[in-house]
Amino acid sequence: MAVSPRRYTQDEIDDLIALPKIVTDPPRRDMRLDRGHQRNDLRLTNSDGKLHFRAFLRRNEDFPENFSIGPIFLPGDGSGELTLLRCNGPHGITNESFDPDHPHVDYHVHRAGAALLEAGLRPEKHSSPCPDFASFEEAVQYFLRTTNIPGAEAFFQAFAQGSLPFDQDQAP
Repeated sequence: MAVSPRRYTQDEIDDLIALPKIVTDPPRRDMRLDRGHQRNDLRLTNSDGKLHFRAFLRRNEDFPENFSIGPIFLPGDGSGELTLLRCNGPHGITNESFDPDHPHVDYHVHRAGAALLEAGLRPEKHSSPCPDFASFEEAVQYFLRTTNIPGAEAFFQAFAQGSLPFDQDQAP
């Protein structure tokens, strides 16, 4: 028997995003290349270990400003995963006509909405511009703050600081 999709209120979704989370399976030290994207994942839980999450970091190898970072709720009742949030870099126009006000031409956030889920759409379909980050590294920090993962900075030092394309002793 198939399990029907679970219903969420907007408050429940917002609470899942803001709930303090603990890293149970940290990301790898280095991202791995898979079909043109640098990828990394981590596992999270709430403080009592009853709620589980998976988080993802994706970055296009050829266009590093094109990235996606976010948490996914794993309800454990068979109702399916719920993508709560996606922090994205600019990745062009996704509709047929050019619209300079469309969020995909700049740094933006997709936040899950109960009404979208109820309508049978991807819950994080809609997006809005986000002035809080302007790079992958800043988006990682935004993700950690927004999804309330205290102390996780230690796992993300390589991402948070970025890297220079040359050695320090070669600097002019």
